[in-house]
Amino acid sequence: MDRYVSVFEVLNMRGRKGQVAGQIFIYIIAIVVVGLIVAYGYSAIRGFSQRGEEVEYITLKTTIENSVKAITSDFGSIKRPDLDIPGKYEMICFTDKSKAQSGAEGTALCSRQSGQEKFYQPIACSGWKTGRDNVFLIPDGSESFDVGTIVIQDNRPFHCFDVINNGIKLQLEGLGDKVRVSEYS
Repeated sequence: MDRYVSVFEVLNMRGRKGQVAGQIFIYIIAIVVVGLIVAYGYSAIRGFSQRGEEVEYITLKTTIENSVKAITSDFGSIKRPDLDIPGKYEMICFTDKSKAQSGAEGTALCSRQSGQEKFYQPIACSGWKTGRDNVFLIPDGSESFDVGTIVIQDNRPFHCFDVINNGIKLQLEGLGDKVRVSEYS
C-alpha cells in the first residue's frame, strides 16, 4: 500500500505543477488583455479630444464667417460677435488682402521687428501674400480661412487680437460691400 500511496502522491504533485504552469499562463493572458484595453482606451480618448478640437475650430470659423456675411451689406451697423476660441490659440490675426502685395513685406507679420516679435508669423505672412486667406489662427498660422472682403481699422494692413479668457474683443462694422475689423474696449 505504501507504493500505491506514493504513486498517488507523485500524480498529485504533477497535477500541482500543471496547475502552477496553467496559472502563469492565465496571468500572462490577463496582463496582455489589460494592456490591450489600456492601449485602446488611450487611443479612443485621444481621438475624442482631437475631434473635439476640430469641432471647436469649425464652430469658430463658421461663427466668424456668418458674422461677417451678416453685416457686410448692412452699412453702418456694428456687431460684436461672441466667439469661443479654443485654448490652443494665442492670437487671431485679420489681414486686408488688398494690401498683401504692396505692404506685406514691411509689416511685423512678415518680418522680425524689434519689440513686435510676437506678431512675426511666416506661415500667416505667406498665406496673406498669396491672397488665399485673411484670418489666421496663431501660434503657427497654419490654420486659416477667408471671411470675405475686410478692411482693418485705421487703414492698417493687419490686426492681431490677443486671446484672453478664450475670447477676443472683435468689432465688425458693415460698410456696404466690405466689413471694417477693429477692437473695442
